[in-house]
Amino acid sequence: MASGAERSSWLRAWRCRQQINRSLQGQHDQIAAIYRTQLPTFIIIGAAKSATTSLATALRRHPEIQISQSMEPKFFGRHYLRGWEWYANQFEADPRRPLRGEASTMYSSSYGSYARTPELIHHHLGPIPLIYLVRHPLRRIESHWRHWQGRIKDCPPFDQLLHSPRLRQRVVDASMYHKQWQRYRSWFPQELILSITTEELSTQPQSSLRRILSFIGATPDCSQLLEKGQLPLMNPAGSKGRKNVAAPNWSDELKQKTIDLIRPDSERFLTSTGRPINTWAWD
Repeated sequence: MASGAERSSWLRAWRCRQQINRSLQGQHDQIAAIYRTQLPTFIIIGAAKSATTSLATALRRHPEIQISQSMEPKFFGRHYLRGWEWYANQFEADPRRPLRGEASTMYSSSYGSYARTPELIHHHLGPIPLIYLVRHPLRRIESHWRHWQGRIKDCPPFDQLLHSPRLRQRVVDASMYHKQWQRYRSWFPQELILSITTEELSTQPQSSLRRILSFIGATPDCSQLLEKGQLPLMNPAGSKGRKNVAAPNWSDELKQKTIDLIRPDSERFLTSTGRPINTWAWD
């Protein structure tokens, strides 16, 4: 029998889906229109553990850009019930900072509450620029599992990566970049989805940031955005009160099975975004 907390969670998820459906039918258009001048002009859609917080922190320093007060509002999904006033108040109608953005990594997840996120963003915000940060799929999985292990008491062990439905959905699927990319390509043209790798941001921070700034319509000056020539390091393993979790160990079998699952998707994604399929080494 489900606990009271489980029933409450299920009911909230059901209500959220119902409201999103009504929203996509146009029933919330007049409400959203009230806050038009405060809504985002661009969104960072993930992926989790790919330096999205570091990028958002750097962009916040640009004189033309404001980033939402909540670093991950998750409004176009789980937090839609908080309402348009709450979401709009994440930003200011400030003519000095006309570019407004947020970074919610769950937007590129496989969770049911985010199933219609691309459509919902497009319906209310139109064809705005989207930034999709990605990282070597295995390194991202390692970091994501450490993050979850440090926060969730009953997080399954790493050796259950491919057997636990929770880990498959939460951790593995977030590294299926082409799968997530295609969800957005159904609603946004490719020229409005900029993909940047964490490795590019780390090794070429200035050129990567200039590319991002130009993409979202900002002056491509990153002189105030970096710290000693690098992006600010945010959310390292063990931050925000999480216990320090050691990097997981891959058994040969688990690593190979994970590669067999993910690599075809990764190569499709790399090809779709104009990168060599050997961008990430799998050895």
